[in-house]
Amino acid sequence: MSDADLKTESYDDTEYDTIQVERVGRVGIVRYNRPDVLNAMNQTMYAEWIEAYDKFNADPDIGAVITTGNGRAYSAGADVGGFESTFTGAQMPRQKVANHPPFDPWYMTDGKPAIAAVNGVAVGVGFTSILWHDIILASTEARFSARFAAIGLTPELNSAWMLPRLIGMQRAKEMILTGRIWTAEETRDIGLVRSVYEPEDLLPQAVALAAEIAGNPTTTLKIIKRQLMEDFLTTDLTTIQRRSNENFAAARKTPEHREALYALRDRRPPRYHDEAYMLDLADRVARGEAK
Repeated sequence: MSDADLKTESYDDTEYDTIQVERVGRVGIVRYNRPDVLNAMNQTMYAEWIEAYDKFNADPDIGAVITTGNGRAYSAGADVGGFESTFTGAQMPRQKVANHPPFDPWYMTDGKPAIAAVNGVAVGVGFTSILWHDIILASTEARFSARFAAIGLTPELNSAWMLPRLIGMQRAKEMILTGRIWTAEETRDIGLVRSVYEPEDLLPQAVALAAEIAGNPTTTLKIIKRQLMEDFLTTDLTTIQRRSNENFAAARKTPEHREALYALRDRRPPRYHDEAYMLDLADRVARGEAK
């Protein structure tokens, strides 16, 4: 399947200025939509991305989210107009303002699984923001750069902490200290990008992966994402072991696990997302009647 064959549908009636929001089944899609400025990020885009992600997080019919860009770029970074005003004192046009940073690590950790489908240039915040997605896929036309040193800035969004943990310290230093442009294939080879696809195949492949993830129980995915981040930050193995044991023991008592066992026994797909069925099963589990 190519991008042209992908059957997306509108998600809701919200009118956005800087993004487009769609869905394919249980997969939500956010497209950065300022192609005339290479999807440069401004305060309105940050606020609208949070609004869309919050809606997906609250929707039981959405299980995973994809972020991508319209046009030639994923995002060419922050809108430099705001940076210029720091020196010139120019009055910037009024924009929407989010109540928290859009790519806060714990916000992303506690949100639904997120895939960055990088279709073109990803520079500056367009690069560092993808580090907080769960999986990164790229088009052969994608280009990546931590351009900070080249423009007299330092890495933001905690990327100086995250990038070495994804690709190793020496590779991270090379990316950050040179500000070089990296191809999609180069970033795949160093372990930053999971897979590279032809441009027309990128979004369909991202949707297929997101749908596979979204087929799993939402509550289980949420616990796993939180556990992965907490274990990532913990240096004490005893704490990791305790958390692992507690989470596993709790999971064994859930209706989702009970349904998985039923499905295996009956040789059928699990009904995790049949709301009425799962509510009834949860009630039977609570009463000790789900044998």
